[in-house]
Amino acid sequence: MTDIFPAIDDFSITLIDSEDSGKQIEYTSASRGRLAHFPAWEHVDRDLRHFIPADVPLGTRNVPYDDRDEGWHIVIFEEDGWVYIAENDVKIRVRREHYIREWATIIDAFNPIAPLDEVEN
Repeated sequence: MTDIFPAIDDFSITLIDSEDSGKQIEYTSASRGRLAHFPAWEHVDRDLRHFIPADVPLGTRNVPYDDRDEGWHIVIFEEDGWVYIAENDVKIRVRREHYIREWATIIDAFNPIAPLDEVEN
């Protein structure tokens, strides 16, 4: 399966502006450009204010994250320390720690966790 899903070492998650749909999530690579995106997930910046780690698009091989819209399909699952992403004809894999770290950075930017010493009693 590693031949079908090349490893991406410079994976990142960015927000892009769409004229009609507000901000959207895009998986990118400095060396390969756009890898995958979520075209039906509009105004993601509003959703990210309420995001928690359990909301990260990730599944298992037996029960993958699976989303689709007209002419678009993405499947994401973790196996053996890798996250496999297949969007239409594009297939890639990213180290799990890297994938989770990228999502944690995006979530923290919109829904930061206040340190306990700053929380009022």
